[in-house]
Amino acid sequence: MLNIDLEVLSNISKSQFRNAVEQGYRRLRFDAVLEKQFLEFYTESHLTRTRLAGYLGIVMFALFTMIDIATMPAHVWPWTVSIRLGLVEPAFVVALIISYRTTWLTYLPRAVFGASLITGLGTVAIIGAALWQKFQIPYEGILLVALFIYLIVCLQWWRALLINLLILLAFILVEIVFQKDPQARLYQIVFMLAANAVGAYGGYFLEYSTRTGFLVNAMLNELAEHDGLTGLFNRRTLNIHLEKVWRQAMRDNQDVAIAMIDVDHFKKYNDRYGHGQGDVALKAVADVVANQARRPLDLPARYGGEEFVVVWYHPAASELPNMAENIRAAVAALGMTHEGSEFGTLSVSIGAALMRPSADHTYAELLRTADIALYEAKEQGRNQVVVHG
Repeated sequence: MLNIDLEVLSNISKSQFRNAVEQGYRRLRFDAVLEKQFLEFYTESHLTRTRLAGYLGIVMFALFTMIDIATMPAHVWPWTVSIRLGLVEPAFVVALIISYRTTWLTYLPRAVFGASLITGLGTVAIIGAALWQKFQIPYEGILLVALFIYLIVCLQWWRALLINLLILLAFILVEIVFQKDPQARLYQIVFMLAANAVGAYGGYFLEYSTRTGFLVNAMLNELAEHDGLTGLFNRRTLNIHLEKVWRQAMRDNQDVAIAMIDVDHFKKYNDRYGHGQGDVALKAVADVVANQARRPLDLPARYGGEEFVVVWYHPAASELPNMAENIRAAVAALGMTHEGSEFGTLSVSIGAALMRPSADHTYAELLRTADIALYEAKEQGRNQVVVHG
């Protein structure tokens, strides 16, 4: 069912989103972490539709209430109207109220589930009450409810299926107990089964398409934010992150540090071993860089060519030389042969700088300071660390 060009997919870095595409999701379920992200996306992206469905439900049941009063005998409509106004309408109202409270949005799927279940069982109760009072009412309403739950109210498919199965069981029970005409009973049950089959089919593919859209959008965002070769964040994302972190540090009165990393004699490496092996070397260095930025506000990025950057938020000033040295030592420990270098193996030079943001200092100054430190490290013989700040 999922049709994504394999060549395009191969250009996307390994991630939980790409893994989900490769593994498939015919059961409409991701792993726990990704499923949580999807549920947040699903609730937010369907919020307007959910609200419109709530308003539509209120209007429809208000209209049916007026029809009940106008067309039903006096001994019947009080039963049906009390169910519509006492159970169904309040359930819609509660779901709508929750949808407008930002702090309550995590409860919206449960509210929609409860409102849908009450609507379905309430409609069955209306049919049962009318039959109990020896009054036959049109059954089309229950068919509309089934389709409404599958296709309109933005419930996840498994939840919609569960609700409709419960409604179906309740409906069959009411038909067996109160419907005296066996032919009418058979037709109504068959119609209800057919409505569930159609609704379940349509609802399944609606959610499948939504999940596909979620994954595709996430992978497109990753392509826009990450470097295609190394999987690290790109320079555009680095600038956005630095601006955000700089503001955060100004509020918190904390330091920000940057390490600029340059692969020594990389042109000679490419010339000797070829661009394919050069890419392998850059990926290996990128993995080292990524491992040195694990805290939430830290960021590893490819700055361009053979240059990398690590942003550290609120590092201990005394530890900054060791943090930069850990990167240099880890690259050296890779032991990748580089006969064009005086060191014999692949190495990096690192310039690090630390600054406390203020109205007089920008992150561009921090970058320049780290770049100056990097220049000094290369001038002093490469394969070493220089720290400013």
